[in-house]
Amino acid sequence: MTRPRMTCAVIAVVLAGLPAYTALAAQPSEQTTSRLKVRVGTFDSRCLAMAYYASDMFKSHMRKLKAEYEKAKAAGDKKRVEELEARSASGIWPDTGWPQHAAQGEMIHKQGFSTWPVDNILERIRGKIPEIAKQADVDIIISKWDIPYQRPEVELVDVTPLLVNLIVEDETARKNALKIRAMRPIPRETLIDPND
Repeated sequence: MTRPRMTCAVIAVVLAGLPAYTALAAQPSEQTTSRLKVRVGTFDSRCLAMAYYASDMFKSHMRKLKAEYEKAKAAGDKKRVEELEARSASGIWPDTGWPQHAAQGEMIHKQGFSTWPVDNILERIRGKIPEIAKQADVDIIISKWDIPYQRPEVELVDVTPLLVNLIVEDETARKNALKIRAMRPIPRETLIDPND
């Protein structure tokens, strides 16, 4: 789900509860208040990026890309070979023997140090996200950077560790991925391109 769609979904959830809130505001009770409470799961996208790019899941994806490249090369598919080579930069991804892509390196930098969307990562774990929502007892899960406002009745629940656990199995990689929460993200407009 793209950032605008996610934001629209959150707005829809909040607005859906607005008529009930307005109608019941005259007679608030404990039961009414608990029904109106919305639990929103939030995550720090930087942690997901740090976990994913250190994961076997990512390395496996890169090995598949390398195999696609080799297959296209063997088949004489010049167009596909050129597409893959055009994005190549110096350096090799660990355990894959596959060149880094300049565009991918830039995205990794933006995702890991700023508030860039991590849709490519969420797509890989999408099928498991409902279970995380159930485990955390939340109504929706969104990036913490997509919340410009929330009503006092909305409870925010950090599900970052649960999502990181889906991505990476190595305990050291998990801890490293979660450490970035202590740092402020670099504003998008000041983020320096690592390829410059």
